[in-house]
Amino acid sequence: MLLPPAGVAAAAVGLSRRCAQVAGVEFVLAEEGAYPHLSLFMAVFGPEQRETAEQRLAEIGRRTPVIELRGDHFAGNEHGMFELFYDKSEAVTALQEDVLGAVAPLRTGWRERDPVGRVLADYRVSAPALARDNLERYGYDEVGELFRPHITLTRFQQRDHRVDPADLPPAQDFTAAFDTLALCVMGEHGTCTEIVARFMLTGDAVGSAASR
Repeated sequence: MLLPPAGVAAAAVGLSRRCAQVAGVEFVLAEEGAYPHLSLFMAVFGPEQRETAEQRLAEIGRRTPVIELRGDHFAGNEHGMFELFYDKSEAVTALQEDVLGAVAPLRTGWRERDPVGRVLADYRVSAPALARDNLERYGYDEVGELFRPHITLTRFQQRDHRVDPADLPPAQDFTAAFDTLALCVMGEHGTCTEIVARFMLTGDAVGSAASR
């Protein structure tokens, strides 16, 4: 996972709470317990594999510069997820590839369900070809062409609920320098319920770092 800087995290929490005030939701982001995050990979690790994963993620952090991400748009999907999408830059794509190369081989078994509740044992058979290929290779479908960097703000109980764009701040307000890679415990709906370890991105920076 990538963790947003404090200002963006606070803004995401605030927007998640506002969504909960106007419609029923499955979760609300918080400073503790359902952390705002941008997913790079989801997998099952045993204790021994987790220790190795931490070592490899620390190495990635040491060689990766801070990543500038520009907020692009908000969107909801047919599963009720309401999300803030970022531009898919070369830097964040390269980071996902680096993480996959380092820790995907360590995964043990399959997650029971994906963030929208699909049973992966079934979905891996019926998924579209590209998603199916990613699942078979990584155990995770949002890779490569299907990788869309985003922060999930909430999940509406009424799956077709849509947020009025007039009630939203500009997505560009969430533009920031992301400098923290993290290993997290994942809960229902793809939430991050516990931060196991953080790894600062301290590689040689390119350009300026503008965070909120």
